[in-house]
Amino acid sequence: MSTTPSHSASHGAATQPWSGLRVVDEGGLCTAYATRLWAALGAEVVVLEPPGGHPYRQLPPFAPGTTAPEGSLWWASFGQNKRSVVAEANSELAVELRRRADVVLVEPGPDERRAVLERTPDNVLVAVTPFGLRGPRANWQGSDLVAWAASGLSYVTGFPDRPPVALAKLNFAAHVTAMVAVGGAMVALRARKATGGGQLVDVSMQQANAMLSPEAGVPLVLDDGVHRSRSGNRRTVSRPFGLYPCADGFVSIIIVQPAHWNNLAAWMAEATGMDAVLEPAFVDLATRWEASEFIDATTEMLTMPLTKHELFVEGQRRNIPITPVNTVADLAVDPHLEAAGFWREGDHPVVGPHRHPGAPFTGAEGWWHWSRAPLLDEHRHDVASRWDIPDTALA
Repeated sequence: MSTTPSHSASHGAATQPWSGLRVVDEGGLCTAYATRLWAALGAEVVVLEPPGGHPYRQLPPFAPGTTAPEGSLWWASFGQNKRSVVAEANSELAVELRRRADVVLVEPGPDERRAVLERTPDNVLVAVTPFGLRGPRANWQGSDLVAWAASGLSYVTGFPDRPPVALAKLNFAAHVTAMVAVGGAMVALRARKATGGGQLVDVSMQQANAMLSPEAGVPLVLDDGVHRSRSGNRRTVSRPFGLYPCADGFVSIIIVQPAHWNNLAAWMAEATGMDAVLEPAFVDLATRWEASEFIDATTEMLTMPLTKHELFVEGQRRNIPITPVNTVADLAVDPHLEAAGFWREGDHPVVGPHRHPGAPFTGAEGWWHWSRAPLLDEHRHDVASRWDIPDTALA
């Protein structure tokens, strides 16, 4: 086993929070984001890859003129800061890596799940499956689309007069599950430090995503028994509440508090001449909801002549929650993200120079470390040497 990881900076020193932690990631789409964060925060993450490489290596889009296993832009992002070792699952090398790791993350197939459930690990073992290791669906297969549907997310995504739609974000459910997996693993590490025993963390994609889908009815139906359905790009909570068109795209407007409505109503009356919005009755959320067609139409009269930026700036000045619906092109030139140092410049021997998203949060200086995604099996001998793995395991 490795030494106990350092979880905090002492006396103000710049120390990576997870320095010293050894992690073996032999999962797939549902563990990649979790271990990307861990690796950037100091953990040594070894991706135990099958001979064909990690699933993200096979996923397009690829950098121009490249192919799998090195050219995937997915892998260029989610493989950052990690080390690659190729080994068959039952090989001596794989066994030795698992034995020396503090945390092992797996995505066991249906035939492997009972063995994982019955295992007594010495370290922290995180198992990610579509429905968890227990229950009548424990051996069912799944995917992102299955997780969306099973958690209720798909049912409330789309317009009321149309069928449910898939979420636009590819692998969204996998990334949500990954964050739950890393959170569970960190709690298990604390328990292991206290007890000295191993911990099994059982992560269900369905449960991880159901926890984050209130409008699918998970908490709301339990509370009031009222069925929720699709509401399109405007929410049934209030008015205005949702996406509204403007001169160059859309803005998001969320008006719940009376002060926000009063400020918006004053602006709408100035810009459109519709003084009716100033009636005191509209301060009440329920009244605005009953008059939603009128409120939406008047809101669009305000937004459509103006750009996203103009609406955002004036909304900030008037203390109104209005936010641009950014395109990727907008984000690439966003002055705030630039000033915050969010974007990172990277280079890769196959993908070439590229820019990628940086830290999702900031802490002490020196917390975050960035290095390129590894080539397939690039760190085999380096990891074996530093982890004291016998030469016989490399044969």
